[in-house]
Amino acid sequence: MKRALALSALVLLVGCDALNPALQYQEAARQLRFSLDRVEPQIELAYPLERSRLRLRLEVGVDNPTDQRLRTRRVRGDLRLSAQGGDHALGAIGFPEGMDLAPKSRSTLRAEVVLSYADLKSAWGPLTAAATRHEPATWSLNGEARFDVLGIEFGVPFRTSKASGR
Repeated sequence: MKRALALSALVLLVGCDALNPALQYQEAARQLRFSLDRVEPQIELAYPLERSRLRLRLEVGVDNPTDQRLRTRRVRGDLRLSAQGGDHALGAIGFPEGMDLAPKSRSTLRAEVVLSYADLKSAWGPLTAAATRHEPATWSLNGEARFDVLGIEFGVPFRTSKASGR
């Protein structure tokens, strides 16, 4: 009984964060701000058309406004293109390397992805219009950053987009 009473008093005096320091890291991770800074599409045409590919270079910026140093285990997301009146799923994008997020700083994740014509057949027209003719389009990334802090794994969802074209 005395032990339960002492534990209750300790929780009241120091708070839950002192008993579980991972909570501070989880809260800091929720304050991260993600931005799709750069999308460089490059269409690689081939004959027959089924051998054509889309090469994408992506940069995702991450602002860490907190005093906590964080490290992602992995970041992934689903890339979409809104163009010519439609919304097109392009596929899953992964940033395989972990990333060190220093306190009160900005970091950048970079990835290069190659998608085949077969993967993008339904979106090929809007993709070529956005990539080669620079028609208006919006690229969006809906993803999750995964963290492992003190043996506790958790994820933080994010959404970001970038307009391109005229």
